[in-house]
Amino acid sequence: MKYTILSIVLFFVSDSIYSQTTEEEYLYVTYGYKEQLLKGLDDKKGYHWEILTEYKFREKSSGLPLIGSKGLPPGKFEFEGLHRSGEDAPCAIVAIYKEKENMEKWDGLFIPIPHPESDTEVLDRGKKYYTKDVKFKSEVQTQYILALQKLAMYLAAEAAKE
Repeated sequence: MKYTILSIVLFFVSDSIYSQTTEEEYLYVTYGYKEQLLKGLDDKKGYHWEILTEYKFREKSSGLPLIGSKGLPPGKFEFEGLHRSGEDAPCAIVAIYKEKENMEKWDGLFIPIPHPESDTEVLDRGKKYYTKDVKFKSEVQTQYILALQKLAMYLAAEAAKE
């Protein structure tokens, strides 16, 4: 089920991301960006990051329970796009999961989202990372799916502006 939903989201996202993710960019998104933040370093030469959107969740929002959120502490997903210099569209996206809304960004879990038309090796690494290294409780998994839906709508709206 999670692969189906992720595939659908990535299909919609692909219309607004024009640049395929290289192996080097994938590694930067997955590991290098977190290290950069921890050490207070500048962005990798030839690239910059842009905040795309975020999705906050808590057990009750406006007095109404969220879908699949029973017993879930407040948390947040932040989505940032990695842009090559001179390009408007991101070449990759990172989802940063924070168990607590007030956590430092570098303490979060970094989940790479490569361009869906990247080389097979990059896509396979992304799938393997998600299935092996990301260990969400089912309640958080549901919130991630909802966060990806928000990202897809955000990117679709941005693409419509062009």
